[in-house]
Amino acid sequence: MIVSKKFLIPKLVLLGALGSLAGCSSEDTVDSVTDSDSDSESVETSVTYSYPIVDTNQGLCYDGTSRLDECPAEGEAFYGQDAQYTATTPSYTDNGDGSINDNVTGLVWTQAISTYAMPWSDAATYCGTLETANLTSWRLPSLKELWSIRDFSQGVPWVDTDYFYLVGDGSDLAQHHSWSSDPYLVESPYQDEQVEGDPAWIVNDWTGHIKAMSGSRFVRCVIGDEYGVNDFVDNGDSTITDNATGLMWMQDDSGEAMYWEDALAYAESATIAGYDDWRLPSIKELQSIADNSVTEIPAMDTSVFNLTEVENIVYDPDTLEQIDTQVNYPFYWSNTSNPIEDDSEDVDGGTLYGWVYASGYNVSLLGYDLHGAGSIVFVSKTLENSGIEDSVPILVRLVRGGDVTETPEGDSSTINLDRVVVFEDGIVSSGGGSDVAEEESTGLDFSIGVAYLESLEINVTSDELIVLIGGPPAPTAAEVVSNFAASSLTITEDQVLELLETLNLE
Repeated sequence: MIVSKKFLIPKLVLLGALGSLAGCSSEDTVDSVTDSDSDSESVETSVTYSYPIVDTNQGLCYDGTSRLDECPAEGEAFYGQDAQYTATTPSYTDNGDGSINDNVTGLVWTQAISTYAMPWSDAATYCGTLETANLTSWRLPSLKELWSIRDFSQGVPWVDTDYFYLVGDGSDLAQHHSWSSDPYLVESPYQDEQVEGDPAWIVNDWTGHIKAMSGSRFVRCVIGDEYGVNDFVDNGDSTITDNATGLMWMQDDSGEAMYWEDALAYAESATIAGYDDWRLPSIKELQSIADNSVTEIPAMDTSVFNLTEVENIVYDPDTLEQIDTQVNYPFYWSNTSNPIEDDSEDVDGGTLYGWVYASGYNVSLLGYDLHGAGSIVFVSKTLENSGIEDSVPILVRLVRGGDVTETPEGDSSTINLDRVVVFEDGIVSSGGGSDVAEEESTGLDFSIGVAYLESLEINVTSDELIVLIGGPPAPTAAEVVSNFAASSLTITEDQVLELLETLNLE
């Protein structure tokens, strides 16, 4: 086990913590559970909706360039940001057997991700054959399920590392991508190479993004009923209610681009359909209305939502001359900040950036689809380098309701001053594309193992061998023999031991 000491969080000038929030009532209640890894008392969580939005856990406030010592008061600039509206608090239980219960969504997760990166085509099989915590019904999570465990309290990595482990040796940090079960199905004549081939949706555990990518990525598996199914109702008054989340949305967007400060003010002053309690959505709320199953833009349900069309200009990469224009759809602002400033390694420096959702192509400066329609990235909040005057302007779609409590002073207790990022031993991925050599995409040259197996007259590809080896944790010889047998291949335990030694996995 390797500890990356440089990610210790330094002492902060803290905000005053709020008292406990009033709980919401429901007929459906999750049983009380106790965290076996801590001295915390039992946590009881009430579930009101079939798709409860787990809070981002962001408790500090920011302006356009830095962290604030105190959250702004109502009526002041930058009021209405993420820390000042709190949804259902994240709650996890470490079962002590390699599995983690999410007490809000009801899902059960593997504590560890796979010890190696693999193609998306192998990810579902990996989960389907996994045996962790004496459970065998693991599956590949949907994008919305995987997004539900994102933690925005203090930045990299974007998971609660008390519960969810990463792997590797502390290098290639930005390549800690986790596959979802959702393929990226939108095609464009102008695509970046990372969304060519057979791309699927990933969530980056280190940088927090949602992107469509190909290549080899890590896998974190899940068990439980499907989470993240919307139930939209058109209220006939320019609002849309999602009965699954309890949230009410603007049916139309703002129709014009604006900067983050203006977006917050727009929300606080809005009166729509007789309601005056609208807010800018958190990035988790905003992602809840994404439709990542679409085959063409926009990546939202256009039977209920109206979107402003924008123009995407495409440039020749060699001459930089305009070669085409495309209809595109806007980014939308969230009220969630990225608490990392440039290359800063802590939350003390504040932030220049806010999280946005791409309802259409998320394009490069040349106009090529770079991250995918439906992706989530962060951009500068301020006039300089904001991107709102580039090819994809940033608009606003407001929300109200849901299990959300106003917390005007924020909550500094979401910051863990003693946080240490721990990496379980594993193979580091470079996150390369599908054409990257095997040793680069997995950190290990499986072709050596392929050659050894050929000497035994067992013919497999490197990708197939990755799946046959299995993990985490590191497999026993008997487990590998069983994996081979499941693929109608015969190998002895002695031969497996030789294979593992060849691969430096003994």
